[in-house]
Amino acid sequence: MSNSAQELRKLDEGLWTLDTTFTRLGCKGSLRMTVLETATGLVLHSPVALDKDVRNALRSLGEIAVLFAPNLFHHMYLHAAQDHFPNARVLVPKGLERKIGKIANSEIVTDKTVVADGEIEHATLSGHDLNETVLFHRRSGTLVTADLLYNYQPEHNFTEKLFFRAIGCYGAPGVAFYHRYAIRDKSGIAPFQEAVGSWPVKRIVMCHGRIVEAPEAAGIFTSAWQRFA
Repeated sequence: MSNSAQELRKLDEGLWTLDTTFTRLGCKGSLRMTVLETATGLVLHSPVALDKDVRNALRSLGEIAVLFAPNLFHHMYLHAAQDHFPNARVLVPKGLERKIGKIANSEIVTDKTVVADGEIEHATLSGHDLNETVLFHRRSGTLVTADLLYNYQPEHNFTEKLFFRAIGCYGAPGVAFYHRYAIRDKSGIAPFQEAVGSWPVKRIVMCHGRIVEAPEAAGIFTSAWQRFA
């Protein structure tokens, strides 16, 4: 897969996205990487395939400080990103090395992990098989998630619209019904909702679906998860 037709899109001060696609079982899906600027460099949330032009564009923005794998499924391009940016910290969820093998110089994300001191906060949905950690970028007021919220709309391709309508994530932000089968311990949901709800979120950027821009964005996210609590 090539990103040659893709460009970094600036959404806010210190915030960019790169929209691309992936193919699975013969179907094309949308995929998004988020770039967060901090005083110590750039954080690449869920790295995607990066061609030379995109890598140069990223370097023109600043040093790549962190490669962030948000959960146990968003890792397809992590090793390639390490090859491109060997000096970056690599933050991964617990259990990822058991799934894909050794990840050189990686750090497992915990509650005590500092992604970017005073600039990025994080919360992990414990007791869930995804083991996903979301990020909150204070400068831009942006919550970044991979798979904990979807928002598919008319601009997406037919196959995606069909699938995400079937799982209840078409036309408005929503949580796929199948998450209930991945929850091993519901006690982790309430503190996770509390953490996200405490942040002044004005935007949600997810890896799949239309970005949510709303002053009540934190409430949209926590309310979507309420039925699983």
